Amino acid sequence: MKADILIVGGTAAGTAAAAEARRRNPDVRIVLVDSNTDVAYSTCEMPMYVGGDVASAADLTRFSPASFAQEYAIDVRSGVRVLSVDLKSRVARTSDGDLRFDRLILATGARATVPAALAEDPGTWTGSDRRAPDVHVLRNLDDARAIRGLFDERAGQSDGGVHHAVIVGGGFVGLEVAHALRSHDVRVTVVQPEGHVLSAGLPKEQADRMVVAMQHADVAVRPTRAVGMDRGPDGRILALRTDDGEQIGCQFVLVATGIVPTSELADGMGLALTPGGAVQVNEQMRTSRSDVWACGDVVELPDAISGGSIWVPLAMNAFRSGRVAGANAARRPGTRPERMMPVVPAFAVRAFGLDAAYAGLRLDEARAAGYRAKAVDMTGASHARLLGGQDVLLRLVYDEPSGRVLGAATVGPPGSALRMNTVAALIRLRGTVDDLEAADTVYHPHVAPMHDPLKVAARLAQKSREER
Repeated sequence: MKADILIVGGTAAGTAAAAEARRRNPDVRIVLVDSNTDVAYSTCEMPMYVGGDVASAADLTRFSPASFAQEYAIDVRSGVRVLSVDLKSRVARTSDGDLRFDRLILATGARATVPAALAEDPGTWTGSDRRAPDVHVLRNLDDARAIRGLFDERAGQSDGGVHHAVIVGGGFVGLEVAHALRSHDVRVTVVQPEGHVLSAGLPKEQADRMVVAMQHADVAVRPTRAVGMDRGPDGRILALRTDDGEQIGCQFVLVATGIVPTSELADGMGLALTPGGAVQVNEQMRTSRSDVWACGDVVELPDAISGGSIWVPLAMNAFRSGRVAGANAARRPGTRPERMMPVVPAFAVRAFGLDAAYAGLRLDEARAAGYRAKAVDMTGASHARLLGGQDVLLRLVYDEPSGRVLGAATVGPPGSALRMNTVAALIRLRGTVDDLEAADTVYHPHVAPMHDPLKVAARLAQKSREER
């Protein structure tokens, strides 16, 4: 059997590619192969499901493999792994037999990383098997089911189940799971070097406010590194060991130390990769081979700030790039190719009563990119303080010679993160601190202050430039 378009991988990018390819060409034969049992589900809600705020994994499932196949007239093969691809013969060798194709779309995503100190610990989970049922990562719905199943199973046991969880990594996923577990009375410790949570986007001063909120919620933050685990005779986790000699007794460990592109298949095919290990694509999502496209977390995308490329593993970028890849793979002769618009990194999390978010570049990233970057830090109000307005910490990063806005970060009460939408849009338009200071913003005592923190920060940046 032969596919006109073979798509490897589902979730946001692969399913978007499949749906768009079908829309562009009703007659093309599309086969989607995914190694997971699920192909279309909501990933961002998985921490809430793990913690019990979402009742069932079915609530996260947008389409079952069968319903997606029926909706878009696509041959969906879940639970099938692509082992290798021969581009010369155009044959994919899979765990379910060989599959011939004309055009190929790679949507293989990203995988969780496991620190060497944990991966090499004898008898522990290595990232490729389930020998340690109480040590997990959270990358797909099967991971989420396994974690939820562990908590549900242990809850009915005479020893009291999981009463202490350790999370290795203080990034967005780590904090979301910590919040979800703590809200259901599980004791939580987060292990993060230097205690700098959300270090990918927040300066230490802002991150410290989140740490204080975590401590108020009885979540311990250990400024250390995990170096190993201790297990009992039955194989269950007893403690996580840290580099300061501490043994943190626990019954569950989540490793949330980051992700990397799953580009091994592309590398084996001889496709060009970026220095960061992602698949190299152009704005049409075409790889170094004209008949192969790639999309989602496995690729770098056009960077709105530098004009180069950037790895931004976000659901919306996966969806957008998938649509572009699918449209171009199914494109009819004589029609115009689609292209991926440049992206701006924009992340947010809500946990422990606070929003934390950033958009664009950190100060150190901006300087490393060659900008003469400066930053202003200020504390504003979420809305009128007479009506309960709370502190909003904000950092604005800009290029001093041109005044161009390069990034921003914020921590504040719920709703604060939405300011980063303004920043992301301004960065895309190459806007300046003058543009930001002149921007019209809503004002109502219950909603927002008259002098929004973004505008105040822009004015501080203007004054700094005027004093040069």
